[in-house]
Amino acid sequence: MAAGVIAATQLVVEAWAVLVVGGAMVVGMLGTGLGIVFHLGGRIDGQSDRIDRLTEEVALVRERVARLEGSTGTPDPSSLQPA
Repeated sequence: MAAGVIAATQLVVEAWAVLVVGGAMVVGMLGTGLGIVFHLGGRIDGQSDRIDRLTEEVALVRERVARLEGSTGTPDPSSLQPA
């Protein structure tokens, strides 16, 4: 009888151990997945900001070219210095 109780207790303890370890693995995988998502999201936001800055710079250059073309008809290459 005592051997049966010990075996049953051991089985219950092992089952709980498996559940706890399995749960920890699932939580770890979710955490890793979320970390990857947020990391990539941050990189995408950074690239988006960079694209916005480049778009603004292109607009400024186009504006300068349009002003130069309007004043002389043809832009003077020497006046097209980087900003």
